[in-house]
Amino acid sequence: MSVKVFYQHRVEGPELVNHDKVVSTYHEACDIIDNYPWAEEMEWCEKLGEGGGFFFIFGDEEDKYATFQFTPIDVDKGLLYLDVVIKSSFWNLFGRNAVSKNFDVMSIPEAKQQLKELFDYSIESLYRKYKK
Repeated sequence: MSVKVFYQHRVEGPELVNHDKVVSTYHEACDIIDNYPWAEEMEWCEKLGEGGGFFFIFGDEEDKYATFQFTPIDVDKGLLYLDVVIKSSFWNLFGRNAVSKNFDVMSIPEAKQQLKELFDYSIESLYRKYKK
């Protein structure tokens, strides 16, 4: 099982740089979050009005998948969103089975705990859990 991780932050200068990595464990995903330059990104975000973030994808984006998006809003917290799709639709109109959840503002430890679900649950289980 693997999770694709896409994230952005500045390396040298004001331009956001895209990074991507495939991880196979929850701890590898947490390492990416833990090594993110939180304080520096918040400074740049305040100056330029745009910031980086994280996007975690489990599954096949053309079929069944679950994603978590974590957008930093402070040095120790961010906005967390979940999308789960278990059936794509015809032309994005008919027959789509999907659920979205806005977790609102979460601390980094809280967001990492939610992220663990990508490694502990199947896509179908996540769909059932959040379909309520």
